[in-house]
Amino acid sequence: MDNQNQDYDQNAAQDAGYAAGRAEGDYSDARQDVRQDEQRVEDVPGDVARDAEQGVDNGVRDVEDVPSDIGSAVKGAADWIGSKVGGVEGDANRAEGDVNNFDNGVDQSYDQGQQQGESRGGW
Repeated sequence: MDNQNQDYDQNAAQDAGYAAGRAEGDYSDARQDVRQDEQRVEDVPGDVARDAEQGVDNGVRDVEDVPSDIGSAVKGAADWIGSKVGGVEGDANRAEGDVNNFDNGVDQSYDQGQQQGESRGGW
């Protein structure tokens, strides 16, 4: 055999070995993918059960929180109304005080004017 044929045979053998190794690697990868897919399929019932249980727990918790949520909303509304009523009462009290002060001021001014008029001997 000459060198050229020997090189050709070695290259062909090397290419065949590479192709076989590549095929074995692809087969190994495919087998691993199949195992992972099998595991995912086996996990589905447990995953569904866990998700369902979590959903039920969240639903129960939401239902249990309804009275508290309603109570908080009613308290918030009552506080808001109370602050508005209190604000109106405060405004009314201030207005009443202003009217009383004005009345007292008018009375005092009248009394003061009367005293001055009397002290000067009338009109």
